[in-house]
Amino acid sequence: MKKTLLYALLAITLIGCSQSPTARISATVEGVADSSVVLKKLNLNRLTAVDTIKTDAAGKFDYKVKLEGNAPYFYYLYLGETPVASVVLLDGDKVNVNVKANGGYAVEGSEESNMFQQVNDSFNKAFNAMEKVLDAMPENPSDVQMKEVNKQLSAIYVDYKKYAVKHVITNPYSISSAVVLFQKFNDDLKVFGETSDAVIFKRTLDSLSTVYPKSDYVLALRDEVDAREKQMSMYNRLSEAQQVSFPEISLPDVDGNIRNLSDFEGKVIILSFWSVAQAEYKMFNNDLVSLYDKYHDQGLEIYQVGLDIDKPTWAAVVKGQKLPFVNVNDGLGIQSPSVAAYNITRVPAMLILDKSGSVAGRDIYDSSKLETVVKGLL
Repeated sequence: MKKTLLYALLAITLIGCSQSPTARISATVEGVADSSVVLKKLNLNRLTAVDTIKTDAAGKFDYKVKLEGNAPYFYYLYLGETPVASVVLLDGDKVNVNVKANGGYAVEGSEESNMFQQVNDSFNKAFNAMEKVLDAMPENPSDVQMKEVNKQLSAIYVDYKKYAVKHVITNPYSISSAVVLFQKFNDDLKVFGETSDAVIFKRTLDSLSTVYPKSDYVLALRDEVDAREKQMSMYNRLSEAQQVSFPEISLPDVDGNIRNLSDFEGKVIILSFWSVAQAEYKMFNNDLVSLYDKYHDQGLEIYQVGLDIDKPTWAAVVKGQKLPFVNVNDGLGIQSPSVAAYNITRVPAMLILDKSGSVAGRDIYDSSKLETVVKGLL
C-alpha cells in the first residue's frame, strides 16, 4: 500500500514537472567560435538577462529555455551589448536561428518569430532614416531648412504608419501586432499616438484575446484600450460642446507670479503645452511672437505651459527668447494638474479657445493656417 502511494505521488510529481513550459533554441552564430551569447527576455519594455550561453568551435549552441510568465515570450540574443537576433517562443517550440557574420539573421520553426523580425526590421529602418535626416540638419537651421527637415521626417513617419496599420490589420492574431501598437520613435512620437487610433487598438485586443488571453502584452493592450476609450470620450465631448467654460490653470511664471488662465476669459486664447527640450517648438515660438505682436491689441492672448521639470533651464529659455506672452511652469512635468485638466497625451499640444471658451482648433503648427484661424475668431 505504501509503495503504491509512493508511486502515485512520484507519478503526479513527474506529470507536474513535464507540464512546465519550455522551448528550445538551436543557433549558429557565424564568426563566433568558443564564445558567449547572452539570452535576454523582453518583459513589455524591459529587458532582463536570462543566461549566458557558450558556443562551440563552429559557433553553435543548443539551449532549452524555461518559459516563465504568460505566453508568448520574447527573447533576444546579444553579442556583448549588441542584439543580433530575436525570437518569439511558445511552449514546445523548436526554433533554429542563423546569425550571419555580416549582420542579419534568419529564423526557422516559428511563424511568430518571423513576424516579429519583420516589424523590428521595418521599424529600425524608419528610425535610422529619421536619425539620418536629423544628423544632416545644420546646427542652426533656417526656417526654410527646418520646414524641409519636418517634411522629410513626416514622410518617413507616414510611410511607416501605413506599413504598421497594414501589418496589424493583416495579422490580427499575431502577437507582433501588439508590439507594433506600442512602438514609438521617442517619448513624444508614438507610431499609434492619435486619439482615433483607439479603434485599431480595440480591434487588435478583441482578436488577440481569443489566442493569448493571459499574455502580458494582451493585458497591457487592454489597459491601453481602456485609457484611449476614455480619451476618445473626452475628445468627443470637447469637440461637440457648444459652450465650454475652460478649466482653470493657475501657475507661476518665470518671476514666480501666479498667472490665471481665466484672466483672459472673453478673449481668443492660444493655450499651448511645450518643453524647451523640443528644438522645433522653440523655432515655432518665433511664429507665435509674430502672431502675438500682430493681433494682441485685437484680443489675442497666448498662455504657454512649460512641462519641464528643470525650471531654471525652462526660465532661461523663456527669457532668452524674450517671449512677450504668459509662460508658466509648476515643475511637475507631465504630472502637472494642468495636463490632466486638458487631457494632454503628448507634447507639444495646442488648443485655440474662442471668446466663449469653446475649443475652436487643435495642434495647428503651420503659421499661416494658425493666423487664418485666429483672425477669423477675433
